[in-house]
Amino acid sequence: MVELANDPVAKTLGALVAENGARLDKPRFSPSSLLLLFPAAALLIGLFIYPVGYSVYLGFTNLQLIGPNSIHFRFTGLQNVYFLLSDHVFYRSIWLTLVFVVGSGAVGTTILGLVIALALQSALTSVRMVVTSLAIVAWTLPPAAIAIIWYAATTQGGIFPVLFGYPHADVLYDHAMLVVSLANTWSLAGLATIIFSAALRNVPQEMLEAAKLEDANAYQRLTRLVLPILKPTILTSALLMTLLSFGNFTLIYLMTQGGPGGDSNILPVYSYLQGFTFKKLGYAALLGDVIVLISGVLGIAYVWLAQARRRAPKSNSV
Repeated sequence: MVELANDPVAKTLGALVAENGARLDKPRFSPSSLLLLFPAAALLIGLFIYPVGYSVYLGFTNLQLIGPNSIHFRFTGLQNVYFLLSDHVFYRSIWLTLVFVVGSGAVGTTILGLVIALALQSALTSVRMVVTSLAIVAWTLPPAAIAIIWYAATTQGGIFPVLFGYPHADVLYDHAMLVVSLANTWSLAGLATIIFSAALRNVPQEMLEAAKLEDANAYQRLTRLVLPILKPTILTSALLMTLLSFGNFTLIYLMTQGGPGGDSNILPVYSYLQGFTFKKLGYAALLGDVIVLISGVLGIAYVWLAQARRRAPKSNSV
């Protein structure tokens, strides 16, 4: 009993117990805190929940951009859904979106950012600063500027046709999805480089030096030490780049407008074309609902992965 009385942990736990026996560290709720949450809740409802809910409703109407149904539209039930399920262009758009998002975002940007970050580890300080600055500039450029740069570089007389020896070739027209994917990868590589550069600083140098003493070559150190340590960062970066690529409507629309022949017609572009080119706002709203649903799933996955990453050190320490 004397030992328990002198135990600092027991004293701390005793101090957390109020006179009535309730623990002071127990989560508590005060109704007055709702007043502090009201401004944020009002903004969330007015700027997100209501527009999304109204968009869901419009997806089940015959609303059009012009004509009598632009004002006197009505609820049509599952008519747009039936049309969506029989729309072959929609399924192709889903496939092109998957190729663009996974190929250029999750895979291309993550690999390029990791390669640049690894190369900068052994580079001179001046070279590291210049390359990092250029990567940040490429990342912060607006999508309109990136679209103009890559459009000029891949059409007739551009840099890429000249380098390939075919100055009159139109690389953008012949390989639209490849070019827009490269442009998206180039624009996001700076962010991935920053993420991996910060993660590489947390790799214990003692482990790398011990591996060198064990005659492990650079490839073995990379695959058996560095990459396993960077696995949470790689997963987080891949998911983040997926989210950013999924909403990159401006880049593709300014470069190709979904063409030629629908070769780069990803889902956001297809939704825009249905609403403002073919004047089918109701069907475009339904396509937008699909985009919101996919983005929500990706967002939940990103939050879950981030929380799992924060809990990982605690579980390891136990």
